[in-house]
Order: sequence, then C-alpha cells, then structure tokens
Amino acid sequence: MDRVKQVNELQVVTPNEPGILGRVMGTLANAGVNLQALCAYSKDKKGTFLLLTSNNKKAEKALKALGYEVKENPVVTVEIEDRIGAGAEVGALLGNAVIDVHYCYGSSIGAGKALLVFSTSDNEKALETLR
Repeated sequence: MDRVKQVNELQVVTPNEPGILGRVMGTLANAGVNLQALCAYSKDKKGTFLLLTSNNKKAEKALKALGYEVKENPVVTVEIEDRIGAGAEVGALLGNAVIDVHYCYGSSIGAGKALLVFSTSDNEKALETLR
C-alpha cells in the first residue's frame, strides 16, 4: 500500500439537532483547524462525529468549550489510488489477515488519491498487513 500509519481521530458526541453539522464545522474553521476526513451520524438523539484534523489539541479545546464530549481513538489510515477496486484490495488484505474492521470511512485527498480510515480489532497487525 502507499502510505499507512496509525493516528488519533477525534470522536465528538453532540446533541442531534438541526444545524449541528454546521456548528461543529464552523467551530473547527474558527479555531483554524483543517478537517482531513469526516464521518458523522446520529443515533438515539446524539450526534457522533469521527474527525481527522490538522490539530487535535486545538480542535478538542474548541469543541469542549461548546460542551461536547470529545475523546481520541487510535485508527489506521492508508492512502490509496483513487481507482475502482483499490478499497476492495485493502479489505481483502485485512480479511485474509483475520482482522475485524469495526468501522471504516474515507475521503478523496486529490491528485488521484483517497484516504481510508479504519478502526480494527488489531491496529498493529493492520499496520503490518497494509505496509
């Protein structure tokens, strides 16, 4: 694989209400924090955001100031070619190594590349497998 590393994502829990996406994104922008990847969903009146940022400390401080619950989670990221089948190859490698994927999300990063983010049952093994 191209570039594989372990990083910390921010998990942010908010109320699930109209405008929350804009509030979270605006808070990051006002703090001067670039968003590199995002997964957002709601469940049981709570909003959950999984964020890769350019500066977790600044992002966490700004989001906690609004009363949101923020924690860091270790995840594995891999930059891949933005082409048909590239994600399937990564999934097959993890499956063949018997690594359970808890969740995954991705983002285009331009120049024909995409970034995949994984939380797995064994991040260390996932790193070794994808290198």
